[in-house]
Amino acid sequence: MNTEIQNLTKRVRELETEAKEASLILNHNYPVEEHTVHTPDDYILTIYRIPTSPKRNHQNQTAEKPVVFLQHGILCASDDWIINGPETSLAYMFADAGYDVWLGNARGNTYSRQHKHIHPDTSDFWRFSWHEIGVYDLAAMLDYALAVSQSNSLHFVAHSQGTTTFFVLMSSLPWYNEKMRSVHLLAPIAYMRNHSFILSKLGGIFLGSPSILSWVLGSKELLPITSVQKLMCGHVCSEGSMLKFLCSGLLDFIGGWGSRHLNQTLLKDVCSTHPAGASTSQIIHYLQLYISGDFRQYDHGRAKNEIIYQQPTPPSYNVQNIKCCVDMYYSDNDYMSAVKDVEYLASLLPCVELYRIPFDDWNHYDFLWSNNVKEVINNKIINKMMRYDDFV
Repeated sequence: MNTEIQNLTKRVRELETEAKEASLILNHNYPVEEHTVHTPDDYILTIYRIPTSPKRNHQNQTAEKPVVFLQHGILCASDDWIINGPETSLAYMFADAGYDVWLGNARGNTYSRQHKHIHPDTSDFWRFSWHEIGVYDLAAMLDYALAVSQSNSLHFVAHSQGTTTFFVLMSSLPWYNEKMRSVHLLAPIAYMRNHSFILSKLGGIFLGSPSILSWVLGSKELLPITSVQKLMCGHVCSEGSMLKFLCSGLLDFIGGWGSRHLNQTLLKDVCSTHPAGASTSQIIHYLQLYISGDFRQYDHGRAKNEIIYQQPTPPSYNVQNIKCCVDMYYSDNDYMSAVKDVEYLASLLPCVELYRIPFDDWNHYDFLWSNNVKEVINNKIINKMMRYDDFV
């Protein structure tokens, strides 16, 4: 027994020092750079760059390349774009196609738990929602990537909350529209009137409006990845495990039941990198959207709203400020991004193209980790980006 405990302790320590995303990319022989971005409110973010592909060694590496930036969803990280492997993951496919690839990480996730003055063990660190991720983090990361790449515009791809932060940034700081070449939003979330996730319906009752409970539960760290979890994932979600159904079942429960598309071989990697941490206020903000039916800033309660916004209710985001053309990819079986909500949002945008996935069981996570994501989505995005770059 003592030997087993010692071995378990040793393995946990090994996982604690396990290489980050950079090593995962290097393992596939792709070059990778780790960059640090400082936000205006002093959060310190780690983002990654894949500047080229081993499949393009014969080509001129000094030539200027178009830039593409990928932003993850809630409780996720930049791992989302690489764990599908070099043949299917969007980040590698972009590099193979000749793009300068940047992978963002929002404050509070596995790679961005730092602040210049505040320790992540304090609630002050977690006093943010996806509004701050949009106007501070995303803006700072885009500016940094463009500066390092010596470019004045980029292609943008996002999933889930990453799309929300895009809508926030473009609505709040509309001059960022000019930095967009093409925009591809997977499972976009803004309006949530038809949101169907059961826990959102229940949570909205208690946390969807300002209350003592939402005040108590807000600004807390939510579901960070742990070494013990990584160790368990290696057993529970591995091939041949009798409990593997729990791993796929959890993704189905959150993202949409009945999908036949999930790449089951990825479950171990998904489990060992997710959830990647967030602030409880991000969840509460979404619950507020569900209850209000509006796409608006965080509701602090009437008294604090008067101080922050100079009005009793939070201001709505003016999505008509989103002048750049947007491609939105959505599906019938997505519990987070409802068809009616996506189509309503599209009716408000000046320039939008919709792509409804032609499978009635495609769920929220199939946009990232399905067996056929390369054929259904990735190739479509890359082809459109390359047409843009060929003719502009």
